[in-house]
Amino acid sequence: MKWKEISREKCQLSKHRIFDNVTFELPNGKQASYILGGKCEVVCVLPFTKDNKVILARQYRPGPDKILDELPGGGVEAGEDIEAAMKRELREETGYEVGDITYLGCFFDSAYAQMKRHTFLARNCEKKFFQQLDETEFVEVILKPIDDFIEQIQNGLSSDIEVAWAGLIAAGVYKRV
Repeated sequence: MKWKEISREKCQLSKHRIFDNVTFELPNGKQASYILGGKCEVVCVLPFTKDNKVILARQYRPGPDKILDELPGGGVEAGEDIEAAMKRELREETGYEVGDITYLGCFFDSAYAQMKRHTFLARNCEKKFFQQLDETEFVEVILKPIDDFIEQIQNGLSSDIEVAWAGLIAAGVYKRV
């Protein structure tokens, strides 16, 4: 049974961090409040070079307080097509241009988020540009062999792990158990 929304208040922490404090009436008649992650659309891509190296964005992440090798991605601009957003984010963060594209679907960020994460597999990517980072981005581009990347995500050393697994399965380099 879907819960009845009683009230909603926006909390904007920064340009890209907007949350909703939502109070619901639960099926038992009681009320409960939840902080829900930002309502936005983002893209994330598992990109491979022509020689099947995974292209990653190494950067510090304040949530886990670690430097992570992550899949490129970011926000979809107003009026921007999701495929165009993915190509732009890959180009800006890594300097690579997309070759062949497979759309993998749209995943939930978590049970307490309103974010739509559109996900892609990109093969045959080529380095053609210089990075064009935002003023708060500090990214080192890493090319990682597939086996090392699989070990990394098995050990929880990345965000967007569901995108990584979906992309590896779609690419045929990892089989479902």
